[in-house]
Amino acid sequence: MYLSIILAKLIMLILRISGKGATSLPGKAAVFLKRDILRRLSKGVKIICVTGTNGKTTTCALLSYAMRKSGVSFFTNGSGANMMSGVVTAFIKNCNIFGKCKKEYAILECDENSFYEISKHAEISVIAVTNIFRDQLDRYGEVGYIRAQIVRAINENKNALLILNADCPISYYISKICDNNFLSFGVNARRISESVSDIKFCPVCSHELKYKSRIYAQLGRFFCSGCGYKREEPDCEISSVSSDAFSTHFTLDLCGEKRAFSSKLTGIYNCYNFACAALILHALGLDITEKLSDFSGAFGRCEIFKSDNKSIMLLLVKNPVGMQNCVDLIRDVNSDASLVFALNDNAADGRDISWIWDCDFSRIKSEKIYALGTRASDMALRLKYSNLNVREIISSENYDALIKLIKDSKNDFIVFANYTAMMNIRRYFVNEFGGEEFWKEEK
Repeated sequence: MYLSIILAKLIMLILRISGKGATSLPGKAAVFLKRDILRRLSKGVKIICVTGTNGKTTTCALLSYAMRKSGVSFFTNGSGANMMSGVVTAFIKNCNIFGKCKKEYAILECDENSFYEISKHAEISVIAVTNIFRDQLDRYGEVGYIRAQIVRAINENKNALLILNADCPISYYISKICDNNFLSFGVNARRISESVSDIKFCPVCSHELKYKSRIYAQLGRFFCSGCGYKREEPDCEISSVSSDAFSTHFTLDLCGEKRAFSSKLTGIYNCYNFACAALILHALGLDITEKLSDFSGAFGRCEIFKSDNKSIMLLLVKNPVGMQNCVDLIRDVNSDASLVFALNDNAADGRDISWIWDCDFSRIKSEKIYALGTRASDMALRLKYSNLNVREIISSENYDALIKLIKDSKNDFIVFANYTAMMNIRRYFVNEFGGEEFWKEEK
């Protein structure tokens, strides 16, 4: 094992000297040489795994921010390298050459498909499932398959405490089929959302689900008249939600204790991330929830860049629910901004981009719209069917053209980008407008 660690640390040093992130390759080399190295590296560490479709990165970033501000000993794979190689890299970065970890807690974002492999080699203390939506169907499959994969991983860690979304009928059903102790979080708001839903029928008996209120997609106060499966009152609940362009105000009821909060995270979907993080901290006995309020966002998720007197907001959108939430969000941010839709179909994105047809773009009012990426023409066509005219299609991944467009304009910009587009655009934004590379932000 020692040879594996030394080699991985050497690779990490070389990559960092050459200006690379070293977020996955060192771990990949270590696993190749020692298949069960994670089991050895993770001994004695309190591991928090966050998985699910949307919100993993933001939830982990919230936890990291609160712990860092409070002086808690921890590390994370905050760069978003959330498969086995990325997790092992994070451990190697924070251990000595004998494999002894220097930190008390590990906050790990875990890819849904890779979570089972990770769970077989680590003793996990807390497993949080943010939600389950359709995402990269050519890679993940439908929502039932995703949940089955997560359940397999949970069954490898029967002593782990589960943190589940009470408002999501797909992921909350895990509490019915796993024996682990669990706590739940949710949002209480009087809304009837018309956004796309990934499930219409009860996962228990297949009757149609009904809603007393629906926050977005299938999240809300659901109930089934067939078998009685319903949204239970959660242990952590956010209510009285109001928001403006750059903040959200709400009441947090955490296990019976109510407190008023203001968060720099905007969008009601971020209320779920906040509640999930608050409940995890409470479960760990860390009374540092107040620290979450000052957190302003993870990289590429409502991240703001400045160019002269212009603001550029970068939004990650990689599935129908995420796109719909961001489209709804911008109505409150800046209706005069220019909009850029960057759509790629690289391997990390999933080759299937048909999900863009499940989004409602009719609420967009801007007349200054641009398309970019390997599937820019497909994006422009989709917008045309919503009576939105794209001013310019920037072919392929010509990010220099995007920078020129922003610099030559007097408008603010809002950029919607799927995964590889976001990662590439962010690198250009950091170079041109300032900021840190995502891997340098990792602690």
